[in-house]
Amino acid sequence: MFKFLFISFIYLISVIWELDTNDVNVFAHNFNTDDNSSFLTIINKILVENRLVNDSLSSDIVNPYEYTKNLEKILEDVLISENSFKVDSDQFYNNTIIALVIANLADEVLRNYGHAFGVPSNVMLSMNFSKVINTNNASGAISNKMSGHIGHRSGDINNSLTLINQASYLTALVTTDRMLEIYNSELKDSVLDSTFGDAAKIDLVHALYNLKNDIQVKASPYKVMADVHGSIHPNLQVAYNLTLKR
Repeated sequence: MFKFLFISFIYLISVIWELDTNDVNVFAHNFNTDDNSSFLTIINKILVENRLVNDSLSSDIVNPYEYTKNLEKILEDVLISENSFKVDSDQFYNNTIIALVIANLADEVLRNYGHAFGVPSNVMLSMNFSKVINTNNASGAISNKMSGHIGHRSGDINNSLTLINQASYLTALVTTDRMLEIYNSELKDSVLDSTFGDAAKIDLVHALYNLKNDIQVKASPYKVMADVHGSIHPNLQVAYNLTLKR
């Protein structure tokens, strides 16, 4: 209970700060990463896009070319990068590395879900809730109260957000599925060294399934931001001792 209240308190403080800073972007949960987690994140991004290419070949919902373009961009980003990956095989699959991969993929969900609804990545990745109107949120009194507070201030995104990019939407959905697969195969049976960590692990599972459900029902970008910034990232941090960049 204390851990839950602590996470909620930090989350609310960050939101209140954001509401009072007149649209200054406050980037949250920018975790320290390493070559191991960065490399695995790229591999999983390629896996997601490859799945979407295969799925699109048997469906006329999205042109496969949309996903091949994404694959080309991922590979191009790797090729033009000035940094080479130094992967440590002895540390390749510890819990912290896997948790960082899930955190990184959650950021990819935010980027793609925002793009699907016309919300810029810098908004989705920040705690700038004042730029996104929550139109479909029924998750709790706190979120509803925040929605009412920001509703009269933001003219950046109107109340009737519509899906404008199906390919990005499906990428967000399949990436969320991949996050759940990684958790269930790599972290589900992990033994943590604290009561707070165990509780955060339980909350993390609920948060991952909430994220999947919210994307499936096409909830507002605001709600997806709350899932990631308010639940997934904080619980990953507590359960697996992730550290924030200074």
